Amino acid sequence: MEQQRRGRRWLWIGGAVVAVLAVAIGTIGIVGAREADADPGTGMLRLAHLSPSTPAVDMYATGPDLPLTEIAGGVAYRAVSPYLTEPAGTYRIQGRPAGAPAASPPLFDVAVDLPAGSAQTATFVDIGPNGATQAQVLDDDTAPAATGSGALRVVQAAAEVGPLDVQASDPAGRDADIPVAHTLFYGSATPYATLAAHQWSVRLTSRPRKETTVQVPVTSTSVASLVVTRGADGDLAAQLVPDAASAAGVPSPAPGAPPVAAPPAPRTAESAAPPVAPGSQAPQPPSTQDTSQPPTPPAPKIPSPPAGGIGAGLGGLARDHVDTLAAGGIWDTVAGWFGAGGNEDPGAPRAVRMPLAVATAPPPGGPHPTSLDIPSIGLDAADPTDLRIDYRGALQVPTDYSKVGWFSSSAVPGDPGSAVMVGHVDTRNGPAVFGRLDTLKPGDVIEVGRSDGGTAHFGVDSVETFAKDNLPTERVYGPTTTPTLRLMTCGGPFDDGTLNYRDNIVVFATPRS
Repeated sequence: MEQQRRGRRWLWIGGAVVAVLAVAIGTIGIVGAREADADPGTGMLRLAHLSPSTPAVDMYATGPDLPLTEIAGGVAYRAVSPYLTEPAGTYRIQGRPAGAPAASPPLFDVAVDLPAGSAQTATFVDIGPNGATQAQVLDDDTAPAATGSGALRVVQAAAEVGPLDVQASDPAGRDADIPVAHTLFYGSATPYATLAAHQWSVRLTSRPRKETTVQVPVTSTSVASLVVTRGADGDLAAQLVPDAASAAGVPSPAPGAPPVAAPPAPRTAESAAPPVAPGSQAPQPPSTQDTSQPPTPPAPKIPSPPAGGIGAGLGGLARDHVDTLAAGGIWDTVAGWFGAGGNEDPGAPRAVRMPLAVATAPPPGGPHPTSLDIPSIGLDAADPTDLRIDYRGALQVPTDYSKVGWFSSSAVPGDPGSAVMVGHVDTRNGPAVFGRLDTLKPGDVIEVGRSDGGTAHFGVDSVETFAKDNLPTERVYGPTTTPTLRLMTCGGPFDDGTLNYRDNIVVFATPRS
């Protein structure tokens, strides 16, 4: 009976998980709304399956006053659940193959902290080390937007389509275009943008150039997420999901906690309407725009990732480099997210915060790397040079063949994010600073000194070779919620026609104690 009572806290629209609307020249309606009571000392939690590599799962949760309970069944990629309202505390979220018994080993097992008065979206995305599925948490707004406007953010859940540019425009010409996102990588989200309360045309552009436009209704005081995913045909898909302030009553804070904003005005029938078929005309909401409000500030400027590979060798060795693809090390990482099974309780790792689309470049005068030491190949390089993107859009390489360079718009090694360091493989006379980079093995130690006196310790996860015109931009430069390091140089066969190596070698490394 307790499980049945708990299960009733999830209220579904149409008895199914949130519907998905493939993006075409059409209109998206807000879906997945529910009603909930605002109980003191509670928080709100929902789940989003954004991992294309993970099959459909049955979702379970357990936590304070909640026994292990199946809260959603058959949840597949692109599905977002309604909110669960529960007492504040730490909850464990588990996923089992759809239809598997509750006692079977979970595919994943993570912990999510749920503070009183908060709303969280726990997502599962494929941006963990070596592309493993990782749990990430987004903080959802619990306060409504100002009267006459709505709040909208974009969640990039479209894997393998490249980073997205997102721009909102007013079809009626009442408002200027708003750049909502620039270079939004898979597994990250934008902050909320404020839009006037009327219908907007939102253009989604991926790299390489896949472009489509969707009509998004924004209603007064609404708060929503536009979740962009990849459809079964490989094209972009999207769904507009109301966030806490619009989807349910706002939870009350615990005694002594700061007050939470009052819940929004009741939603209109229009704002809860089902999706409109592509090509049809959606009813237009009455405009309640407050023209006295200041214009919406532009989105943060975010540096674009470099285009293509790097040229870091002169062919002095002119030999084929052997791919060193990591066969080990991955399972230690995956085991941290995908439980080894059984009903034992070894303690689940905590979900991390989803990166927001803000510039990752450190501020001028901030910390920077001061050395790179790799004992297994006898490398001890001091004073890395700063590298930027050149006029062609490619990443610079050091002019000194004995020097290592650091891409200064990437993370500082040891800080959350992808830190990228580059060096030459050879000169015309012999090996250069990264001449033995391709001989590294999983587990080899890498140490990076920092200007603040610290040392960042990494271990090699994999050493991989890519054609320069097929470098995986998102894996190399994309956001990570923990510190990561990428070392790059040239490799593969030497092309006598272009006097350059055809491939790039990339070392992927993550922190070690």
